Amino acid sequence: MNSQMVGKSRLLSKVLPTFITFIRFLPSVNPLMLSKLYALAESLSTVITLIWFLSFVTSLMYIKLRALTKGLPTLTTFIRFLSSMNSLMFNKSCFMAEGLSTCVAFIRFLSSVNSLMLNKVYALAEGLPTFMTLIGFLSSVNSLMLNQYLTLEEGLPTIVTYIRFLFSMKS
Repeated sequence: MNSQMVGKSRLLSKVLPTFITFIRFLPSVNPLMLSKLYALAESLSTVITLIWFLSFVTSLMYIKLRALTKGLPTLTTFIRFLSSMNSLMFNKSCFMAEGLSTCVAFIRFLSSVNSLMLNKVYALAEGLPTFMTLIGFLSSVNSLMLNQYLTLEEGLPTIVTYIRFLFSMKS
């Protein structure tokens, strides 16, 4: 999928919406795709789901991403094998939800997250939110990931959860 494919996109739905789903072998997403993405949903929403084998997401993919949901939203989910995510993806991400929310979930085997991912992330939630979940086997997170967190929550929040086997987090 080339850059600047989706300039502005709006989703207004009240049921089980899925905005973009990629299920591919050896795919890639180039930079500046989805420059602005607004999703307004009120139930079980998945804004972007990437299910890939040997795939990667290039830097600067999401410049501005806002999700305003009220149900059980999953903002971005990556389920991949031998995948990677380059730096400066998710430069600014604002997430406001009222429920059981998961902002970013990585479920991968032999995967890595490079530096400076999630530079500024704002999570405003009122339920049992899970902000970032990394579930992987032999996966790693490089330096300067999660530089700043600003969370204003009411409930039992989990900011960062790493459930892995043989993982490393570099300084």
